[in-house]
Amino acid sequence: MNRSIDYRTDFYSLGVTFYELLTGKLPFESQDAMELVHCHLAKMPCLIGNRGQEIRGKQEIPQVLSDIVMKLMAKNAEDRYQSARQN
Repeated sequence: MNRSIDYRTDFYSLGVTFYELLTGKLPFESQDAMELVHCHLAKMPCLIGNRGQEIRGKQEIPQVLSDIVMKLMAKNAEDRYQSARQN
C-alpha cells in the first residue's frame, strides 16, 4: 500500500486484541498467510455485537465497546484514533 508503518499500527493491534477478548475468536481466520494479510488490509471483521452473541450465547457486548474496537481496527490509519490522549 506504499504507506509507512507508524504508531497507529499499534492501535490496530490493540483493536485485534480487544476483539479476541470480547468474542473469543480472532477477527479473521485462515490457514493461508496471504489470505490473512489480505483480510487485515482490505476486509472488515464481523461486528462485535453480532459475533459476541453468536459465540457467547445471549451475552450482549455494549455498543460503545463495539464502536471503540471497530474504530481501532479501521483500515485507513487516518480513521483510527490518532492518540491515546483524551481531548
